[in-house]
Amino acid sequence: MSAGWNMDQLAPRTRHQLSVALPGDTAEIPFTVIAGQSRSPLCLVMAGVHGDEYEGPAAVHDVSAEIVPDAVRGSILLVPVANPWAFHAAARRHPGDGGDLNRAFPGNSEGGPTERLAHTLMQEFVLRADCILSLHGWSKEASVLPYAEYPDGSSVAAQKSRDAAHALAFPYLHPYTWPAGVLGNAALRHGIPTVECEIGGMGTTTPEGRARYREVILRFLDHFQLLRFDAPATPQPMLIGHTDVAAHSVGLFRGAVALGDQVETGAPLGSVDSLAGERIEEVRACCGGTVGLLRTLASVQSGDLLAQVFWMKEQS
Repeated sequence: MSAGWNMDQLAPRTRHQLSVALPGDTAEIPFTVIAGQSRSPLCLVMAGVHGDEYEGPAAVHDVSAEIVPDAVRGSILLVPVANPWAFHAAARRHPGDGGDLNRAFPGNSEGGPTERLAHTLMQEFVLRADCILSLHGWSKEASVLPYAEYPDGSSVAAQKSRDAAHALAFPYLHPYTWPAGVLGNAALRHGIPTVECEIGGMGTTTPEGRARYREVILRFLDHFQLLRFDAPATPQPMLIGHTDVAAHSVGLFRGAVALGDQVETGAPLGSVDSLAGERIEEVRACCGGTVGLLRTLASVQSGDLLAQVFWMKEQS
């Protein structure tokens, strides 16, 4: 474990603003530790893994200022912007090497900038945690219906992740097999329950998005018995899978549906025009379901994600 900071040196019932620097780098990762009545359980709330997702960082700032250390039964670790390099570049990926941080965990101390950052986050934050809430907001090119992912598995950590996700009051839950490199995948290998959420997009924050994420964070802390949060009963969520719809052309995307619309297989989702104004691609749904993600940035390259269709899984 890295000796960058020491939880044992923090007095109970105190709040601390700290930062971690990467070896050989001048930039720092700021974070807050709320040392409550005891050292454990320690809950990690991390946002800003992608640099153009902002609802999570804003909500973490709000909750960090709101929580009173005396009221916390364990301790809370709040990281509002895990990837300051991408944040300052207003980009999803690390500008140093174009790496996607959420495909780089557990990282490599001898690797490129993204792998070194993932390694530092693992050592300084992830491996200290007893449970993890990872906050995303899609990216600045699109908007998404609020949903949460949890690992689709039978391990103890996977089941704890599932139970936590069901406590967060999302309308959609996505049992998912995370690919290698995702934060949740790396955490699960160490037996750490993890939920990854999506709220917002379009490179902005909204009062509604911040308020929803505030409630998600407080519900998560309440579920793991760190902080009491009296909230309305959790509605029954819809379990979903998703299908991506990508562009096959370069040009101007014209959307023909709205987020949340119900579509059937083959329904028009939009079109792509050439720079000369010629219609070169009709974009259609490859399955029926709900438009769960929709690109808002009209300039597209071949392979760019244009939409996701959420489809119902067997409920459990």
